[in-house]
Amino acid sequence: MNAAEIRKLIANHDMEALDRLEQEVYASMDDDANDVAELGDRLTNILGAKRVLEEASKQGIEPKAALRTFFKDVRDIIG
Repeated sequence: MNAAEIRKLIANHDMEALDRLEQEVYASMDDDANDVAELGDRLTNILGAKRVLEEASKQGIEPKAALRTFFKDVRDIIG
């Protein structure tokens, strides 16, 4: 999970665009994929961005505020 990448995804994509990116990652995965780690990282960032936008919409707050809460929650889970 990369905070800078998630910020970039949120700034440059809406939910529909993130859905398309997610589907592209799934479509590029196959049994012969060599770089599953890279695809996994990319997918994690996309799913994180989607979660932030969903929470921002649900709570009626700016995505920046939802992003801070998201990473606080991640730290709490890991810590």
